[in-house]
Amino acid sequence: MTRPILALLVLAISIPPLYAQSSVYTDRSGYATGTQDGRGVNTYTDQYGNTTGWVGGKYQNTYSDGYGGTTGTVGNKRINTYDDGYGNTRGTIGRDRINLHTDPSGVTTGTVGQRRLNCYTRSRTTACY
Repeated sequence: MTRPILALLVLAISIPPLYAQSSVYTDRSGYATGTQDGRGVNTYTDQYGNTTGWVGGKYQNTYSDGYGGTTGTVGNKRINTYDDGYGNTRGTIGRDRINLHTDPSGVTTGTVGQRRLNCYTRSRTTACY
């Protein structure tokens, strides 16, 4: 569950509110590739949940504590999140508050800052609209 949530968070802070369309594919080895608002996404998440790479020209580097917490940077913004294990993710990216819920079918809804986020994951592909 951690990999799709991190992808969603990064997409959420990078997507302008009027162009919230993206598609990111994550393979079994942890590489995520795709597009976000016409810009490239290329990241790697290791077996421990640590992620590095580029999203829309911004370097991303996050670390998982192994207990649902994630910290790091996306571009020049600090990221601190916590996943409670029941599909709820809360925290901050820069000054934006994060409040997301992912149901068992892979649908994620919620807010990042004042932006509404609606995404779904099917067969390792995450799409937002």
